[in-house]
Amino acid sequence: MLSSLEKLLPLLARLAEVDGEFKSLADLAAQDGRSPFYLQRLFRAEVGESPLQFSRRVRLQRAAASLLVTEKSVLEVALDAGFDSHEGFSRAFRSNFHSSPRKFREQRCVFNELVHHHQTHLEIANRTAPCVGLYRVSATNKPTTTTAGEYYVSYEITKKKNTETPFLFMCRQVKPDAIGEALAAMFGPVFQYATTQAIPFAGRPTARYLSFGPGLVTIEAGMPIAGPAEGEGEIKLGSLPGGYVARTIHKGPYDKLNEGHEAIQKWLTENNEQASGPPWESYITDPGEEPDPAEWLTEISWPLK
Repeated sequence: MLSSLEKLLPLLARLAEVDGEFKSLADLAAQDGRSPFYLQRLFRAEVGESPLQFSRRVRLQRAAASLLVTEKSVLEVALDAGFDSHEGFSRAFRSNFHSSPRKFREQRCVFNELVHHHQTHLEIANRTAPCVGLYRVSATNKPTTTTAGEYYVSYEITKKKNTETPFLFMCRQVKPDAIGEALAAMFGPVFQYATTQAIPFAGRPTARYLSFGPGLVTIEAGMPIAGPAEGEGEIKLGSLPGGYVARTIHKGPYDKLNEGHEAIQKWLTENNEQASGPPWESYITDPGEEPDPAEWLTEISWPLK
């Protein structure tokens, strides 16, 4: 039986393709085969915001990346983002980022000093914006236990050298069954803060597990960035360590990620290796772009001594 989120993912994929723009809730509901009231309630419960809020946030966050990376005029960026006028776009942009588009673009000098591969930042910003609150959530009502022939992942473990990377994050201590909800509450604010401050992204949304017990899990969640920055309030600046890591790719729903971690732990024992710190997960696939959880890719890294 599909979960409510899993039923909603195809709609999110369509919205992401058009920068989250739609004419009205009634039109969106008609396309999706649900009543406007039901769709509004379902969307807010599963995504954490209304379809209109989703639409505006995604379009503005993508527009902010475009202002920093491209040479397009403010009007061209506004039209690409689905706004009818420079004035309407500027009002919405100022409301979201507390800065006019033109003033925001003045940060390009500092931005350009930090990042030379503009396309990387633009791609990460565009692909992450729609589903920044959906990483690590459970998208299925199926039992997480594996029966013979039901679900199997073969893990290839590799030892690679990792470059130390600045990491902008928030930290929470939560129950294991609340990990998805906690990450949603952290990824969104970190992504928005980095976008507002014109901090270039260097990698996909990432969660690091400082401690993992049966009672509580301590998690740092945020975005790898391409240069030095400052945190603010609950948003802190740290780093993902350099040096060798044991790394694998998990393909499948987030409910099964523990199997990837278990595969690395087994590899450590068999290869006489030892972990030197907490592991982390980087979420490669956007749930809104790929509605099938069986196709989701997550990179798991364990730092080595």
